[in-house]
Parts: sequence; C-alpha cells; structure tokens
Amino acid sequence: MTTERTLTAEARIPTDRPGRYLVQLCNHFANKGRHLTHRPRTHTLPELRPDQIQVEWTDSDGTLRLPWGQCTLRALPGALLVRVEADDQKSLERLEDLVSTHIGRFSRRDPLRVEWRSSGAAVNAPGEPAVPPRQQSTD
Repeated sequence: MTTERTLTAEARIPTDRPGRYLVQLCNHFANKGRHLTHRPRTHTLPELRPDQIQVEWTDSDGTLRLPWGQCTLRALPGALLVRVEADDQKSLERLEDLVSTHIGRFSRRDPLRVEWRSSGAAVNAPGEPAVPPRQQSTD
C-alpha cells in the first residue's frame, strides 16, 4: 500500500489589483514558450515545456497545474490568495519560488510581498503525523 501526502502552503498578498495579477500570472503560464519575446534564459524554471503546463482562469479564480504540483489563485477585494500543493517539500518550495518570483516581476513598480505559510491542511495518510507549520518569507 502506498501512502500519499499533499503538502500545502498559502499566501495572502495585499493588493488593490488582485484580479490583474491573477490574470497576468495565468496568462503568462498559458503562453509560456509560445511568444517570440519570451526569454527562457531569465525564467526561473526553463526546463518546463508548454505541454507540461495546464492553466485555467477567470477574472477571479485560477489554477496552474505543473509536473510537480498545483497552484490555485483567488482574487478577493484587497488581496490575492494563493495556495500551492505538492507531494514533497522540494516541489512545494519550487512552486513557492515560482509564484513569488513572478509576482515580484509583475509588481516591480509597486512591489508586492509574498509571505508563505503552511496551511495546516496537509492531507496525511492514516497514522502519519501532521506536517509541522512552516513560514517562509520571500522578496
């Protein structure tokens, strides 16, 4: 029997334009590798191929599915909520870095701060101990 555990982290990013950042992030990944102006050498994860990225979004909700996990976004009045999920800590940290880096690039004129927190809602296999809370701040 295999045991699966999904690790999660969440960030609440205060901004007056949460929908703008949600759409910009989702649009970026939906078009990754398809624009002539895209510069993979500056991308944090150049090994991704366009067929490995699945993106769905509206003005208020979005989902990014990548080979090592998933990111869900929700635009609320005054904040962008981001949740990342992965099967292991390394993958979770990759997702956190990916989102933080892109939010940082997209908000250069008015920098946004992304502070990740363990959601405490990790899904553990029966009998496994809970994942301890963790906080990471990235700029």
